[in-house]
Amino acid sequence: MNALTRDPWLDGSGVRVRRHRGPSGRTLYVALAPGGRGRALPGNGGLRVVTGAPPSGGARRLGRRLAVEMLLKHRLHHTGFSGAKLLVTGAAGVDEELLAWIAAVLGQHAGRLYTGADMGVTAVDMERLARLSPYVLNAVGSRAEPHASTAAGVRGAVEAWARGPVAGMRVLVHGAGKVGAVLAAELAAAGAGVLVHDRDPAVAEVPGCTAVRDWTGAEVDVFVPCSVSDLVDPALARTLRCGAVIGSANAVLADEEATLRVLAERGIVYLPTPLVGAGAVIVDSIEYYAPEAFRLAEPHEVYAFVRATVGDSVRWLLDAASDLSPAALLRERQSLSAPVPVPGVPAARSAAGPEERFCGLRFAPAGLADRGRPTGGRVPDGAAGGG
Repeated sequence: MNALTRDPWLDGSGVRVRRHRGPSGRTLYVALAPGGRGRALPGNGGLRVVTGAPPSGGARRLGRRLAVEMLLKHRLHHTGFSGAKLLVTGAAGVDEELLAWIAAVLGQHAGRLYTGADMGVTAVDMERLARLSPYVLNAVGSRAEPHASTAAGVRGAVEAWARGPVAGMRVLVHGAGKVGAVLAAELAAAGAGVLVHDRDPAVAEVPGCTAVRDWTGAEVDVFVPCSVSDLVDPALARTLRCGAVIGSANAVLADEEATLRVLAERGIVYLPTPLVGAGAVIVDSIEYYAPEAFRLAEPHEVYAFVRATVGDSVRWLLDAASDLSPAALLRERQSLSAPVPVPGVPAARSAAGPEERFCGLRFAPAGLADRGRPTGGRVPDGAAGGG
């Protein structure tokens, strides 16, 4: 079992998974993490639709594991959300009947659960769902793209690990989907030598990069998994020739404890996906807590904010934390919470004492006032704060 699921705090008060039986033999698993101490934070996590074989280990376990990773993303980057995940099995695809059913389930949570796109779901699907439910956060109506935001965060993490620009580095991007393709192109444009592997060789042909089929023996500075869960197991960890594993794929480590041990023995730094692949949830925080600023902002301003936010968190944690494994970060979530001062923005204060200011409230691009007067942000029930 994954190390995250054995964390005592989670086992004690943990992620709850509820199964909903839907139309046409489809099943929806809603996994919700605890909402925070002393305040109620809405849950936030992507909608994943599994159209093939059931997930290895079971849908309930996968949903719980992904919700834990979402919880860690939100806590590490102070988004103002708790973790959640929606997982659909038994569906041939996404249709109006499925979306209407999901909208009804979201409505039952009455603002305590928000979702966006994950695997098996497109931005168009999210736009359709947003017409049926107000509980969708997926940059709907904005020119900023969630996948480009995730890519910006991964780039910020790579730069933070390298302690400087990526020019001259060798990088292997595994998976050239929406995130991987954008990231590979950006890294190449910034001067990195980028190898790209995808199970579809045609997709791996990214401008400025070199497509590779046999990737396991490539010698690079950074291995960037942007593809599937459970990609890196102990066997692969023993063969990787890199200085760091830094990517966006959720739950990328199989047999997490053993894999982390092998990586550590070989001197390979692993930056957990919740720390690195948080671009979309940072954008969700802006969209939810500063909707007018989000509406007025240019996409490049959103991406720059995500890149800087993730980069700052990675640099701080590389200096402050002795153990960067997901389980350790979750256990030490309070001691590793670095308060960020925001002039003029009241703090949301946790029961444990340290101030947390939601990152969306820090989004303030230069010249925004000339484009319109931003309105105040939202504050979840039970939380102090506002804008």
